[in-house]
Amino acid sequence: MNHLKEKLFLFSIFVLALLLRTYGLNWDQNQHLHPDERFLTMVSTTIKLPSSISQYFDTTSSPLNPYNYKDYQFFVYGTFPLFLTKIIAEILHLSDYNSIVLVGRFLSALFDSFNIITLYFLSKLIFKKLLYLPSILYTFCVLPLQLSHFFAVDTYLTFFILLTFTLLSYNLFVLAAIVFGLGLACKISAIYFVPIIGLFLIKKFKKIVYFLPIVFITFRIFQPYAFISLFKINPLFISNLKTLESFSSPSVWFPPAVQWLNRIPLLYSLQNIVIWGLGLPISLLLFFLLITKFKSICNIKKNYFVVLSLAWILLLYFYQGSQFSHNMRYFLPIYPFIFIILTYLLSLIKLPKIVFIIFFLNFIWSLSFLSIYSKPHSRVQASQWIYQNISSESSITNEYWDDPLPLSLIGHNPNQYRGAMLSLYDPDTPSKWQVINQQINQADYLFLTSNRLWASIPRVPQKYPQTSIFYNNLFDENLNFSRLNRFVSYPGFNLSFLSACYYLGPSNYPYKQKNNTWFEIDKNCNYKGIYFRDDLAEESFTVYDHPQVLIFKKK
Repeated sequence: MNHLKEKLFLFSIFVLALLLRTYGLNWDQNQHLHPDERFLTMVSTTIKLPSSISQYFDTTSSPLNPYNYKDYQFFVYGTFPLFLTKIIAEILHLSDYNSIVLVGRFLSALFDSFNIITLYFLSKLIFKKLLYLPSILYTFCVLPLQLSHFFAVDTYLTFFILLTFTLLSYNLFVLAAIVFGLGLACKISAIYFVPIIGLFLIKKFKKIVYFLPIVFITFRIFQPYAFISLFKINPLFISNLKTLESFSSPSVWFPPAVQWLNRIPLLYSLQNIVIWGLGLPISLLLFFLLITKFKSICNIKKNYFVVLSLAWILLLYFYQGSQFSHNMRYFLPIYPFIFIILTYLLSLIKLPKIVFIIFFLNFIWSLSFLSIYSKPHSRVQASQWIYQNISSESSITNEYWDDPLPLSLIGHNPNQYRGAMLSLYDPDTPSKWQVINQQINQADYLFLTSNRLWASIPRVPQKYPQTSIFYNNLFDENLNFSRLNRFVSYPGFNLSFLSACYYLGPSNYPYKQKNNTWFEIDKNCNYKGIYFRDDLAEESFTVYDHPQVLIFKKK
């Protein structure tokens, strides 16, 4: 393949990756159903561009500083993605609330697609063949596909870490320092990559003399409000980071953290990476090759960059996986390096036909996941059904700490319904249940808009004895409610010629009297087809873009 054809082929992979990552970009139909993204959208809509460079660096007066607005005193995100989104949105006149989130999502997808190009240049240093394979595998990897659809900072972080590694591999230390500083300005957890940088610099100690100052200057420029003077750290920035860290403690009452109680460290993270993030076919191939070819990796003199890639994977996996909170997105920065390892192992063998079958199966998993962006969000579907089928005179209830239904749709106002929010995450006390029982007795319908509560609370009956019983009884229909309808958007394939939905895989309904099965036929679903249930995946994998919505009606 000549040089021009190489460039065209690489560009084609990049374009394909970008198209997949921007497919169904407005996946929630302007409902802003990702809470972190919703917060960033609110901040980016509120902040204003400064009038001068001096005002930009003035922490106390800059209109670009989220801390200068009373509603955003708690801000722990990197500011580079925020600033970039704001600037481009202003240039394109797309800075309103509904538009700027789409700009943010597109940029998230774009930066993740840049990994396709970076992986190729890293591959050129390591492989003599299969140069494009890491890029192709990453193109169709599910977790990057999902996170690219969110206006968040994880894809930026992953790109800048991979680019830092690649530039260091090419001995471009000045550029690597700038890029790593940008990574820190996207998410402070980029600091976990420092040991890997140290391994690059250990034989070139003199490079540290200018590497660290360049990192600092870059971070200082693109995260300016982490400082209150040239070198003095902003106390509010430090306070926010400490508060964020406290949320990841089992001793602190923070409802979204309930899902982490009683999880086995490392094992649960591995389960989510293997089954959902990477896909089971690719993961099984990877583990088989690691077992059979492990000695081939460990020759550090021969495979220096491969060993460093493996070191980074193990470092982040063991650190993040052993924390109390270990969301799937925290592991995104190791995904490109996993494909470097896999490609290296495949380069050692003559590829049997089964490898191509495995690639095809993983391709099917990726396409099935993208299908969730081809139809209305499950909460939008449920809201449309509610407006059409539930009288405005009815009393409804939702769970506090989850997005309530119905959503505000064109021509419909959710305020037409009277109802209450059930504070089921509150500690079990007699006063809690006195209030909740009264609310439930007055309700005609109960809406569960995701599995956020019912999949986490019953797992810890020692912490929530009464609430666990409540959910068990609700699903067993031992309360005065029966399940009326369900709206799901599982990964799968819409096949209109079928007469039902066929769900494959286990669920985790908190039944006591009934058994969850691995196979279910639902003739009342909206989109007939074959689907893979991912109810057992880590909460954030499902509750934002394809939550399961359950509607219960009083008997």
